[in-house]
Amino acid sequence: MRALHTIYLVGHVLCTLSVLLSCGQAAPAAGEEHQLNEDTPYMRELLRLAKAAEMKSFMNQRADPCTDFYAFACGNWSRINSAVSLSEYTTGLFETLTKALNRKLALILTSAPGAKDTREDIQVKHFYESCTRLEELKDTYAQKLKSLIAEFGSMPVLEGSSWQEADFDWLDTAARMDYRYGVGSILSIEVTKDFANNHLNRLYVGQQEFPLESRSMYLDNRTLTYRLALRDRMQRTMERFLGVEKELAKATAQELLDFEVDLARGLADESDGADIAAMTELMTVAEMHKRYAPTLEIERFVSVSMGDEVKSTDQIYEYNSDYQRNLIQVIQRTPKRVVANYIFYSMIKDFAVTAATSAESKKEMCIGLTKKSFAKNLDNMIYRSNKNDETARQIEDMWRQLKSTFNETLHSSQQLDWIDRPTRQKAIVKLEAMTLQVNSYADHNFTEEFAGLNLQSADYVENLRQATILGVKQMREELHQPAKPLEAGELLSYTPANILVENAIKVPVALLQPFYLWGKAYPSAIMFGSLAVLIGHELIHGFDDSGRKFDARGQFHDWWDQTSANNFLDRQTCFTEQYGGYVYDGIPLKKSVSQSENIADNGGVRLAYTAYRKWHDNLLSRPNSSEALLKETLPTMDYNSKQLFFISYGQVWCNDAHPRVKAIQVSTDQHVPGKFRVIGPLSNFDEFSKEFNCPVDSPMNPREKCMLY
Repeated sequence: MRALHTIYLVGHVLCTLSVLLSCGQAAPAAGEEHQLNEDTPYMRELLRLAKAAEMKSFMNQRADPCTDFYAFACGNWSRINSAVSLSEYTTGLFETLTKALNRKLALILTSAPGAKDTREDIQVKHFYESCTRLEELKDTYAQKLKSLIAEFGSMPVLEGSSWQEADFDWLDTAARMDYRYGVGSILSIEVTKDFANNHLNRLYVGQQEFPLESRSMYLDNRTLTYRLALRDRMQRTMERFLGVEKELAKATAQELLDFEVDLARGLADESDGADIAAMTELMTVAEMHKRYAPTLEIERFVSVSMGDEVKSTDQIYEYNSDYQRNLIQVIQRTPKRVVANYIFYSMIKDFAVTAATSAESKKEMCIGLTKKSFAKNLDNMIYRSNKNDETARQIEDMWRQLKSTFNETLHSSQQLDWIDRPTRQKAIVKLEAMTLQVNSYADHNFTEEFAGLNLQSADYVENLRQATILGVKQMREELHQPAKPLEAGELLSYTPANILVENAIKVPVALLQPFYLWGKAYPSAIMFGSLAVLIGHELIHGFDDSGRKFDARGQFHDWWDQTSANNFLDRQTCFTEQYGGYVYDGIPLKKSVSQSENIADNGGVRLAYTAYRKWHDNLLSRPNSSEALLKETLPTMDYNSKQLFFISYGQVWCNDAHPRVKAIQVSTDQHVPGKFRVIGPLSNFDEFSKEFNCPVDSPMNPREKCMLY
């Protein structure tokens, strides 16, 4: 539950399952630090030709756009960017953006400290360097991890018959680990914003984080291979880092997996669509204690985890009571030895890092690990090294156009006749209050945040230990402080996200890299079809099945009248049926009650297209419009500007996935696979069918369409 605050953060695309996957990263390209100059006619035309060549290379222009637009826009992607051939788990736009960003990060992190580096920058560089020197810890690594264990007791798999079961108290051990290192094993505790009163911070108590994330990953037959991979990783970690004999490590790993599967039975089914209010209950510590005593002594757990900062009369949120009820049964039937091994394994697993064998893989791994601990710092370092005020202005201008366009939609009784006028008026107020921020951390006080840290370049385990201790200490201190803007670290470094509890959209610096989604030389259709769609997607999240229950101030309460709410649910059912009918690599998609991502995909592309059409019509009214309109096409591509918009949109979701991860995508990702993010929204959009002359009842122009916004 350490990432419980992501309940408030929607629209993100995640590289998940660290046990199996990692976001691909590459080495710096030669000359990457040099910026291309778009200010000469020659370079502008060269860039336009390059963009056209790239887009055409991904397309299969022989495919019928009215039969399968994904095949048309992305038909060659998997051949050019095969996940298997490239030894990647997934390939796509966001992986490409991440690789490009990581090439820049590698240059920054490996450069000698300079005059522009802050003291905090230097410490982050030390952390990165210590990761690259992991092999130097070879002779002392096991002892370092055993010392961590010794802070809290002893691990049965290491002690054998001398382990004293009577001395082991699982709740006290887990709580002390949580206080010191924020481990959150079995039961977790977190300080974050009160969703019903976002000016306050509140304590949430409930389920631990699970490496395989979802209930279905632990219980479905088709996901067994991923559970076995998790078990094998547990075994390797105990063998390699704790010196456990192979057969004992294998048997212990199976016990740990079985225990984790048993715990996961208490997780909510992610397709049920339960919101934060349904998953939480506000009560005093004493009330929660009474509910689960004597097996779960909540008062003692909270007191030890929070260092006596919380009284029994203080109000806290219980998160997912089903988990706690299941936990009581699991604890009662599980041998103490298994529980102890599980808790101590949870303690050391993030500290146990295998040194990479090649220079490139070392760079890739260490950038990822540095991001995990210092994502905000890295985003800020990138922003300062590539600050571009013109890009920021373009983003802000696009944001104004999207807000203005959706404001007109909300005012239109004809377009949104299913929402009563008073509710639409409240939606307008919420839209007006919604903000967009580039996640640059330009005003963040890193000096204050790093107080007490002394990271050096030689000892990765000690550096991670220091950073972890400080982070948990700062989290505890937030309980009695006014709520600050929500921070989700690495989650906010990848794609835009709507922070529902703040009514704010945050855009990562990764999207500001030129020539991927935008460029001065490119047609505006390209930018509207990609970047504007992504931002529009986040805007619509503010009004989807989760976001519509947060008001203009980011407070959770249902401000919809009953008739409009019922109409919303009726229309949402259309999406449930539509997307539940898709099949991905032989795996049927779930008929999920929650449709927030599909609603945002559909509304986002409609919103961005309407904004582009307004921009295009305004261009037509200007003098010398013919010359400007010529720039809205690309050389060698026989498509008009509006068709380019839709091709650009389709190519945002071009992707390929390794066969090993396709079941993971279906089981853990709230987003449907890329193919359906293209054909789903566009088959619901009349304007698309009009531009590509798709006949009624063709696959991309069905007679019955789903629509909310």
